Amino acid sequence: MLTREGCLARRRRLWEAMAGTVDAIVITQPESLIYFAGYLASPFTFRSSESSAALILLPDRAILVADDLLDPFLAESHVDETAAFSWYQGRRTAGHRGGGLVEAFARTWPKSAGGRIGVEYSSIPAGILDGVSTDSDEQAFDLSNIEPVVRTLRRVKDEDELALLRRSARAGEAAHAAALERMQPGMTELDAFLIVQEAAVREAGEPVRVYGEFAASGGPDAIEPPRGPRPRNRPIRAGELLLLDFSVVVHGYRADFTNTFVVGQPPSDRQRAMAEACFGAIAAGEDLLSPGRKASEVDAAVRGYLASMKLDSYFRSHSGHGLGLGHPEPPFLVPESDETLVVGDVVALEPSINAPDLGLMRFERNYIITERGHELLTRHRFTLTP
Repeated sequence: MLTREGCLARRRRLWEAMAGTVDAIVITQPESLIYFAGYLASPFTFRSSESSAALILLPDRAILVADDLLDPFLAESHVDETAAFSWYQGRRTAGHRGGGLVEAFARTWPKSAGGRIGVEYSSIPAGILDGVSTDSDEQAFDLSNIEPVVRTLRRVKDEDELALLRRSARAGEAAHAAALERMQPGMTELDAFLIVQEAAVREAGEPVRVYGEFAASGGPDAIEPPRGPRPRNRPIRAGELLLLDFSVVVHGYRADFTNTFVVGQPPSDRQRAMAEACFGAIAAGEDLLSPGRKASEVDAAVRGYLASMKLDSYFRSHSGHGLGLGHPEPPFLVPESDETLVVGDVVALEPSINAPDLGLMRFERNYIITERGHELLTRHRFTLTP
């Protein structure tokens, strides 16, 4: 989990970034509740169903508002005060859970907070500020959107964030290794998902969420490409490519990395050549991963390498992206990016080849941008051969 020291440091940076333009800040976005308070209501329990919370940030304290069914998660959060209202005790019919939060927020709001409030425009519930008053009944609220500031702050990962990303990477590595060892012809994409999920949970040592692509394609009979995001329950034939591109979410944070391998038989010479082209494109991008480098330049290096191999027409995606609480998130490694890499960014490089007679092939690694360049975050095995 995130640390108290890390959450305090991130709140401090938020206040510094707002530079005296607000008197109070209201946080309701789930990812921001994790980022600034370490608050995460586990999705693996009934307690969190349809739940929400609100964080009040004042210059001298942080107050987290939620219902008392969420007490276990409130206790784990890193705030100065919690305000838990009674919602459902198993004795009488419960009212609307979100409505209870709105009412409790109004009761908790300090009247002396002032009227200049920073909020996340895209996520704050419409009624959260209804009924909130200030010392001056005539004072109107002056709302400021803090989302661009938070978006920028989240790029620079603290050590407690990196610790969770490393846990995610280790769980993902174990899951990749398990799939390489166990997948055989006749098994399905759904089988691949179940193997990955089990291995990831065991390595993480707790329930974790797994999502991504588990896609078989190509092969001797040019099996149809994957359609839609769900793993299919169709048997995989010998010679098909199996793409495993997934994330393991550990307390909100996720790495994202990929391997593609041939199921049930040795790869063909063409499959080997396509894989080597992807490896070369990744190496070209790696050479430029350092602070101050333009994201568009990294993208150009990846695309340029594939173009030199006359394979650019088969590359129809981005070269990479940022990672953390979101996926994808800044910086975006694309041709028209206006972003520059900074120390603390966590990024993925993921060139792919999608040829009609070959199938879908992608390889991906994650990196931490450091003062000296970059650190490899994910250490799974790139291989076409299990």
